[in-house]
Formats: sequence, structure tokens, C-alpha cells
Amino acid sequence: MNSLLEEALLSTGHVDHAAIIRIKDGIVKGKSPQFVLPSPDWSSIQYAFDKPREARIMEAGVTLSDVGYRVVRADTMAVYGKNANLGIIICRTHQYYILGTYGVGMHASIAVEAVEKLADYLRKKNK
Repeated sequence: MNSLLEEALLSTGHVDHAAIIRIKDGIVKGKSPQFVLPSPDWSSIQYAFDKPREARIMEAGVTLSDVGYRVVRADTMAVYGKNANLGIIICRTHQYYILGTYGVGMHASIAVEAVEKLADYLRKKNK
């Protein structure tokens, strides 16, 4: 799965870090190098998908590596968050959460497109 992340997301130059997390148990199936996902971060991701409306009104609806992201979009299929010049995109497939972050000098639209395309690919594969 690491090579899938590299080819589909990191190679765009607009995704800083990426991970594939299994929904049923929070096991990280693939991640970019030096990307750390502490367990509490997993629960804030789950919460955003379980209660998207509440996540949108919270100041830091999703926390990842001690960075709180204000949720700007949340529904049952995707959660987008912002914190100044940083951003996070999380898409849900049948079995996984596909997560990508972007930073200064990166274009959010390209990061969103890449993460959404990978999620669509995995959905078509029933994964």
C-alpha cells in the first residue's frame, strides 16, 4: 500500500503526508515515511465521519499529530480540514480511510483531487 500512496498521492508534489487506515480497527495499512499517527488521532477521524455536523461546528474537529484542523466539509464520504496554511483530506471507502495532508506552497485542489481519485479507485475495487 505504501507504493500506492507514493504513486497516487505523494508524487503529485501537493500531498505532504498520506496514510491508509483500516476502518474496522484503525490499523495503518500504509503510510508515507516519517508520518506518525497517534491513536487519539484515529478517534477524532472516526468522530468526524460518525457525526459530521458536530465536527463542522467544533473549532478543531479533527486532530492529527497535535495539529487541530477546523472541518470545512464533512459528510459520510469525505472530511476536509484547514489550519492556516495546512490542510487535511480524508476519504472513506468500503474498508479504509484514505488520508492526505498538504502544507505551505501546495495546492489544496490538487491534493483533494488526488485523494478523492485514490478513494474512488479503491471503492471500485470494493475495498
